[in-house]
Amino acid sequence: MKKLLLSILTLGQKSSKKIIDITNLQSIEGFIDIPLSIIDCQEANTYFEYTAGAILNKEKVGITIRLKKDIPSGFVNGEPKNMFLKEGIQFVSKGKESDALLQFLSDKYELRNTNLVLKDTQTFTCANLNQEPPNYYDNKSRFKIFLENEEDHAELFVNFDFAKNRVYFNEKNFDYREPLIKLLKK
Repeated sequence: MKKLLLSILTLGQKSSKKIIDITNLQSIEGFIDIPLSIIDCQEANTYFEYTAGAILNKEKVGITIRLKKDIPSGFVNGEPKNMFLKEGIQFVSKGKESDALLQFLSDKYELRNTNLVLKDTQTFTCANLNQEPPNYYDNKSRFKIFLENEEDHAELFVNFDFAKNRVYFNEKNFDYREPLIKLLKK
């Protein structure tokens, strides 16, 4: 009975992780970097699936991020190896929460878009910027995703801090702002 009660209490603590509030998010040296709390993690066939979110003006915003399993080191002895991961990261929309997150990003970029809707699912090739394989539970892992079509190209850093239950969408270049939003929206 004590073990059952302890399990229930522990489970309750996991679900009560503090969710970051991005309402008053400020730029850092002009860059807009979006921190999200990792709220939940599920293991699927070929991916770890992270439910990530934040509070924005007392409302939830969020997205599901899938990170490929069994990623090797991106750099070995200082040399790039296993650098590019085809289908390394996926973004999966959570409906209105994800649309609100995309709108927030567009507003922070001062792009004057309205009624943005995030694509249902997008799969990205990513650059593996890690010296060690990701632990997926208690270290930091850094990636750069590539978004492109015939007309536009953008890049975005997607960095995980598993120990702090955070994922960050960090801006790479100011020139990617408009194409990034265009490539993420439906």
